[in-house]
Amino acid sequence: MKPIDLRTDRLRIRQFHERDSEDCVRFRAQVFDIQEPGQRAVNWLQWTIDSYRELAQLGQPPYADYAIEARGNGDFIGSVGIVPTVIAWGALEGDAADNLLSPEVGLFWGIMPRYRRRGFASEAGMALLNYLFRELSIARAVATTDEDNIASQRTMARLGMTLLRNRLSEPSWLQVVGVIKHPRRR
Repeated sequence: MKPIDLRTDRLRIRQFHERDSEDCVRFRAQVFDIQEPGQRAVNWLQWTIDSYRELAQLGQPPYADYAIEARGNGDFIGSVGIVPTVIAWGALEGDAADNLLSPEVGLFWGIMPRYRRRGFASEAGMALLNYLFRELSIARAVATTDEDNIASQRTMARLGMTLLRNRLSEPSWLQVVGVIKHPRRR
């Protein structure tokens, strides 16, 4: 599988490189509130870079984080990615006892605070979603968040996702699920 390198009018979505270590430390601190020594971020970055190669060699989907940068000046804006996600569809559809999990292809995004509220998460998410449907032919994609993350829910809606609410309070990351089917299945 060829490396992901997507372009929109304003953005480039690309694989992370070793030279992104300072951006990764800032990103993890500012977006995920992960205060860690620089070496942990460097270790995460190396693991991410290694995963591109290993997943490609195994013929697996390119589950990974990808850097979002501005096309004009190369500024680091954030990250978007493809993750394996498990969903308890029965619980989402109203049967609290049906907690069987189904593996799904998930999307995520995180934008540096100074770049928020400019549509970058939607733009990057749409580019990645189009890639998933066109290049990988996935049947559907999901995104998950907690009830309080209104910005993420709005991004899901802008991507055309249907929002489902988990009637259970746990797990917190599965309180709201955005779902979108391949255009041939809508």
